[in-house]
Amino acid sequence: MTDLELMSDKLAQMEKRLRWMTRGALVLAFGIIAGALMAQGQQELRLQELQKGIPGAQVPQQGPAVEAEVRAQHFTLVDSRGRERASLVADNAGSVFLVMFDGARKTRVNLSVSNEGPSLVFYDAGGQQRTIIGSTTLVGSHVNENGISEKAPPSSVVLFDKAGKLLWRQP
Repeated sequence: MTDLELMSDKLAQMEKRLRWMTRGALVLAFGIIAGALMAQGQQELRLQELQKGIPGAQVPQQGPAVEAEVRAQHFTLVDSRGRERASLVADNAGSVFLVMFDGARKTRVNLSVSNEGPSLVFYDAGGQQRTIIGSTTLVGSHVNENGISEKAPPSSVVLFDKAGKLLWRQP
């Protein structure tokens, strides 16, 4: 098996893993949403029991109204002190971004889907990108040992050191 065939096999394995990780993330997100909807449904069932006068039904504490659907161009999640901890944004170019912040209000995770594909970026405490999984334009192409310029596919894994220097990437 030549080096090119070996590298091609490894690339196929990496792409397969990335597809499974993406599917897993989507299943997890749908599971969280389904759990939230089920919890909301349980609350509505309790309210219906109260309205029908079913014995043993407990009166829930009245909280803020819950909407069946919320539509917006930007969602901001804040902590108990009112500090921004996450932001979900859709832009006019068709991209969607979920950005999460640490207690010091620094970006730590960015999950995005753009026209180039999905990507997940992890940042260190200093704000430097440390890991990129998926589509990246930071390392768009490179020259291999034969002097041939190659473009990085959208299914890349890229690691950086503290100074932002490229440590490793595949492919």
